[in-house]
Amino acid sequence: MKKEFDPFKLIMGILSLILAYFVMTRVGITVQVMVILVGIFMLVNGVIRFMGRNKLRKLGMDKTGWLTFSAILDILVGILVLVMPDFGIVYIWILLTIGLFMDSLFELWAARFVKESKGYYWFTIIFAIIGIVLAIIMMFSPALALTFGVALLGAYFMVYGIMEVVEAF
Repeated sequence: MKKEFDPFKLIMGILSLILAYFVMTRVGITVQVMVILVGIFMLVNGVIRFMGRNKLRKLGMDKTGWLTFSAILDILVGILVLVMPDFGIVYIWILLTIGLFMDSLFELWAARFVKESKGYYWFTIIFAIIGIVLAIIMMFSPALALTFGVALLGAYFMVYGIMEVVEAF
C-alpha cells in the first residue's frame, strides 16, 4: 500500500518548526505570551465551569460549592495574571516548579512497579532524582524555571514539527 503525500502535515510541520525557532530564540516574548495565554485560559475556564454548575446539578450533583469556589478562584487568578503580568510570571514559575517536583516524586514512587525491567527501572530512578534536584534549584531561580518551561515548549514544537514533516511523506 502506497502512502500519499499529505501537504497539510508538511505545512503544519514547517509551521511548528518555525514556531520552535521563535520560541527558543525569543524567550522574553515567549514568557509574555505564555502569561497572557495562561491568564486567558484561567479566565475562560473559570467562566465555563461556573456556568456549567447547573448542568451538573441536573445530572445529580447536589453540592457544587467546591466547584463554585474553584471557578471563582480561576476567574480571579486569570484576571490577576492578565492585569499584573509579574504575578503571572510568579504563578507560572511556581506551577512549573511544583509540577516538576510532584511529577518526579510520583515517578520515583512508581518506579517500583517496573523493577523487572532493570534498564527502565534505573532510567526512571535517575531521571526522577534529576527532576527533584532540578525542581529544588528552580524553587530558588525563577529565571531558570521560566527558561526551562520555554525550552520544553520549544522542544515540543520541534519534535512535533519533525514528526509532521516525516509523516507528510
